[in-house]
Amino acid sequence: MTKLLILGAGSFAIETLEIAELAGGFEIAGFIVDLDPPKKGAVLAGLPIFSADDFPFQATECLMVAGIVSTRRRRFVEAMEARGFQFATVVHPRAVISPRATIAAGCIVHASAVISSNTTLGGHVIVNRGCLVGHDNRIDRFCTLGPGANLAGALEVDTGAYIGVGAIVRDHVTIGAHAVVGAGAVVVAPVAANTMVLGVPARPVRSGVE
Repeated sequence: MTKLLILGAGSFAIETLEIAELAGGFEIAGFIVDLDPPKKGAVLAGLPIFSADDFPFQATECLMVAGIVSTRRRRFVEAMEARGFQFATVVHPRAVISPRATIAAGCIVHASAVISSNTTLGGHVIVNRGCLVGHDNRIDRFCTLGPGANLAGALEVDTGAYIGVGAIVRDHVTIGAHAVVGAGAVVVAPVAANTMVLGVPARPVRSGVE
């Protein structure tokens, strides 16, 4: 059975743990944090919390997955990749994924998510519970799709974009890198990189977001 370490130690890390347990095939070895060092003997859900600078596994001994819902997980993930660690894809058994979809390493797909034909998820994408992802979409690395988001077909969602709870994105639209689509927004036109959009229809409310 493959040892799995989960980056992060918040509520989303617990959700990731539960998905991995339900998916099967993993021995969960604990959690890793990279900011404040954990107290000696710290545990979460009965499993140890390690510091990124001090944990008892080599790159050949385990896989990792980032249980961090913020797109800022990128720095932590890339630091561990630079140290030679590889990442697992964790998919809830009640997700529906087309056999013609492609899902890269490091992705997390929650319960009741649907990923349709010829869609590609880049590395470390989070597809939260109940997301509907249509056909022929390209969702780039480190994107986050919030619970209940509904993406139509032939979309381009660039690196690090965040699509909020219950947002709807029409077909053939591009969401720029690091853009933020607010909860419940309805996107009918392209969203520029580093821009937040809100409302129905969605309109820009802030630029320069990261």
